Amino acid sequence: MLRCPTPRSALAALAVLAPLAALAPTAQAQTGTQTGTPPAATTTTAPGETLLRLSEAGEVSRAPNELRLDLRAEARGTEAAAVQAQVNRAVQGALERAKAVSGVRASTTGYWTNREGPPNRAWVASQRIALRGSDPAPLLELAGALQSQGLALDNMSWTLSREETQAARQQAGKLAIDQLRARAAAVAEQLGMEVAGIRQISLDAPEPPMPRMAMAMRAEARPAPPPAAAPEDVTVTANVTAEVVLRAK
Repeated sequence: MLRCPTPRSALAALAVLAPLAALAPTAQAQTGTQTGTPPAATTTTAPGETLLRLSEAGEVSRAPNELRLDLRAEARGTEAAAVQAQVNRAVQGALERAKAVSGVRASTTGYWTNREGPPNRAWVASQRIALRGSDPAPLLELAGALQSQGLALDNMSWTLSREETQAARQQAGKLAIDQLRARAAAVAEQLGMEVAGIRQISLDAPEPPMPRMAMAMRAEARPAPPPAAAPEDVTVTANVTAEVVLRAK
């Protein structure tokens, strides 16, 4: 069997990450987010062919279009029932107030009650409420009002909507595939060969990490001004790995 050696320097420069789409009719595509190891591929090639393994990455940036605020209602006291009742009233009031604000979506998360150790032995109850919206102005104004009522702002994060995330992942995948095709053609030309096809290809387009601003702002007795929020672009990355078959011209 005749194999054409592949220069180590050329292959080393190609080890980068990226997403998917069919590169050639012979490609076997795997779409979607993958966290495991790509399936093993056979290494048999026809006489005069060389198997080239490449990886590339595509990256796009998008301005976030959704804001999430996580607030917390908390109470301490000598009786478990009393502190839980206080938290329940605070959260119910926050939900009612959020319903009155157009464009704001409210939901509750973790609820816990615990007793502190000596010397106080006080009961502590806490529950979180998450606020989401595409228009930051009324959302931030609502958060400031809830802070004035005793809730603490734990976290603020900018996100992409599901539709924007999907569109960005598709574009990042296309960029990665275009780069991989160009790289494969360049390596083939350097070796005096041509691309015969793509034998196997895999895509990894993970959910993008969201810019966060961690905080724990406790309310004061006087009215609290609305919190400030400056959005940061979200980076979406897609990784593609492929086995490219080269043949002699």
